[in-house]
Amino acid sequence: MSSDIITLDIETENTGYDIKEDNKRIISIQLLGEDNGEIYYDGAKINNLEFATKELYSMIDSKKNFLGFNIKNFDVPIIKKFLGVDIPESQVIEISEINVMNDIRRRIGKNKPRLTEICKLVGVNCTHKDIMDQRAQKFRQLPEVIQKAKEGAAKWQKERGWSSDFSYNLALDMICGGMAIMETFDEFVKLNGDKNSFFYQYAMGDVRTEYELYLKLK
Repeated sequence: MSSDIITLDIETENTGYDIKEDNKRIISIQLLGEDNGEIYYDGAKINNLEFATKELYSMIDSKKNFLGFNIKNFDVPIIKKFLGVDIPESQVIEISEINVMNDIRRRIGKNKPRLTEICKLVGVNCTHKDIMDQRAQKFRQLPEVIQKAKEGAAKWQKERGWSSDFSYNLALDMICGGMAIMETFDEFVKLNGDKNSFFYQYAMGDVRTEYELYLKLK
């Protein structure tokens, strides 16, 4: 990896259906540099979010470039909102804006394909996502989850004109995925940041996958 590129990804506390508006806090920041990756998380004794904030400022001052998938629309604004760190747009490399992505969107048939869909098409390992998908299943039949998903579906149908089934299933995926992340994160904190934990494997899997995808596409 170029020493000037840092792959950045975050996880948030969000058990709602809106990926942007329902975030309550940042729970972890993952940074992958030239030699190794590190996770900084809320509740850590050493690698906490305060330390991550200092690291980000140092990297910005050092003119590092921050790489990620959907980093412009999600990670960068959320970091500014909750940590006050404003990462300059000139230092952001957005994977979804790489030229070859136009062809990939055409082949997948979506304007905004998911990371998993892109990785499957180009042959990048993204199996770490299965961790959360499996955990999320147990929340799908909870009455309060179903009710919240119905509320989100009704809102999207009215505001965006999406179909009932598509809206409901997407809202359900968002809610259950967020609940799975929080459950595994709580386990991770209790285990003092154990690298063998589900949350660590999932969170660090994202930055590794995003960098591998970048190498494949650029």
